[in-house]
Amino acid sequence: MAIYTCLDMIRDCRANRPEGWSYLVTTYVPVIRRLLAHYYANRWADAELIHRVLKALRNPQSPLFAAPGAGTEREFVAMLRQEVLRLVEADQPSGKAEVDLDLETLSSALEPFTVTEKQLVWFESMAYNAEATALLMNLEVSTVQKARDRAEEALRGALDRWRRGLMGDNGLALGRLALAGRTADCLSSKAYLEIIDGRITWARKKDYDFHVVRCWHCVDFFCRIRESDFALRQTRPLTAEEARPLCELLGLPAEKKSLWQRVLGG
Repeated sequence: MAIYTCLDMIRDCRANRPEGWSYLVTTYVPVIRRLLAHYYANRWADAELIHRVLKALRNPQSPLFAAPGAGTEREFVAMLRQEVLRLVEADQPSGKAEVDLDLETLSSALEPFTVTEKQLVWFESMAYNAEATALLMNLEVSTVQKARDRAEEALRGALDRWRRGLMGDNGLALGRLALAGRTADCLSSKAYLEIIDGRITWARKKDYDFHVVRCWHCVDFFCRIRESDFALRQTRPLTAEEARPLCELLGLPAEKKSLWQRVLGG
C-alpha cells in the first residue's frame, strides 16, 4: 500500500483535490496551532482565527503551493510558518518596536560571529529563549546565553539608542528583511538539509559557511528548518473526529469509510 506524503498533498492541493486539503487539516493544523501558541500566545486558542487561516490557505495559488514550492516536508513547514505569520499579522498587526534594528547594523555589530553563533542570536528574533534555543540547536544553555550576551554588548556599542531584547522586539521586521534578501549565491534547500542532518563533507561545509556567515537570508532559513523539524517531532495528526469539523468548514466531503470499517461498524 502506497504511503501518502507531504509532496503528494502539495500536488493534490495544487489540483484542488479534497484528499490534499484533508491531509493538510489532519497533519498540519496541529503544527499551525503550535506556531500560534509560540508566536501569539494570547491567540493560539482562537478558533475563529484558525478558521480564517485555514480558509486563506485553501487556495492553490498560495505561496505554499506555487511551483517549484517545497521539496521536503521540513521545507513545507518552514513555508507554512511564514504564511501563518503573514495571515495573522494581516488580521491583527503586532506593535512596532520601540527601537528599530536593521540587518545592516546587525551585520556590522555581529561581523565576528560564527554561523552557529548567528543562529543562536537569530533564534531570539524568532521568540525562542535560551533554553528552547539550546534544544533546537542541541547545545548547552550557557553556550546560547554567552552568544546572546556578546550580541547585546555589540549592538549597544553600534547603536545610538539601545535597549535589551532588540532582536526579539524587531523579530518580525528582521524576518521579512532576511526573507527578501535571497541572492543567487544562497544555498539550495538540499544543502541546508545536508548540513543539519550531518550528511556533508567538511570541505563542502566550509564552503557553505563562507556564504552563510555573511547572509541573513540563509541564517534565517537554517533556523526555520530547525524549527520545522522540532515542530513536526512535537505534534501528532488530528484524529478523524478532531479533523471532521475543520474539513466541514472548508467544504470538504466526509471521508469515506473502508469496507472493513463498515462491516465492523467503525
